[in-house]
Amino acid sequence: MIEDVLAEFAKKFNSDLEKTMNELKGGPLVSAMKYATNGGGKRLRPFLLLIAAEMGGLTYDDVYPLMVGIELVHTYSLVHDDLPCMDDDDMRRGRPSTHAVYGEAIGVLAGDALLNYAYEYMLGNATKAKNIGGYITAISCIMVRAGYMGMVGGQSYDVDEEIKKQFKREDYINMYSAKTGALFQAALGAGAFVAGLSEDKLTALLKCGTYLGVAFQLKDDLDDIKQDEKGADGKEKKPCLTMLSTFTPESAAEFVALERDVAIDSVKDIEGSENLVSLISYLLTIRETPTAPAEPQEGEGDK
Repeated sequence: MIEDVLAEFAKKFNSDLEKTMNELKGGPLVSAMKYATNGGGKRLRPFLLLIAAEMGGLTYDDVYPLMVGIELVHTYSLVHDDLPCMDDDDMRRGRPSTHAVYGEAIGVLAGDALLNYAYEYMLGNATKAKNIGGYITAISCIMVRAGYMGMVGGQSYDVDEEIKKQFKREDYINMYSAKTGALFQAALGAGAFVAGLSEDKLTALLKCGTYLGVAFQLKDDLDDIKQDEKGADGKEKKPCLTMLSTFTPESAAEFVALERDVAIDSVKDIEGSENLVSLISYLLTIRETPTAPAEPQEGEGDK
């Protein structure tokens, strides 16, 4: 079962990542960086990177620095998402968020430091790569999609509730493609570049990342409804307009299934894509449709 493969990967990666971060020495800033990276999660982005790299015959050890890099980029984004000026969340995955423990200023700096260390770590290991050219291109793939044309650009729209009041569904799709889909693209693209996959396979994987990202974010919105139905944590949060404002929950579930199928169709004919197809199906299968009305939702966001 792919969920078991993912769980085993996360267990190993968490252990290795903790060892890597423990090599850093310093005061509260480094402590906050380590705290943020030890927050758990499925480790989907490094797993996607590995899956793509394995299609070209590479191994976990071959791409470990790239997996660390993309996970640190993702982690920095979560640290910043939780800040009072952003989503204002004091909890992340069942424990206090980084700024709630270390203060807002250190929270900002910890996110900045994680982003910088992601690139420092990836570039510092470049000479060990079997394919240095593909490895450097993989880093570039991550950098571009994490920046103003990708994740950060998508987040910039997500923080302006007044702008989103005018959003149509297509605007939400574009925003989700950037703020969530871009790092899925980065993971699959980086794996493809470092493994030297063909241009056709690279294009297919990048397309898959986009559709996976949109569906994953919308499914997360639906999951927030389920959580609200079971009872929230009692903390008043900033209102968060999502694409659910353009759907009923039932039609949103249908849209997730449609995006899932496109993502799968994009890559199913690539040799060695079985794990990727299984993972997409696992992540995007909705087994229970929420019944809450389609209106602006509150929640701590995706990712």
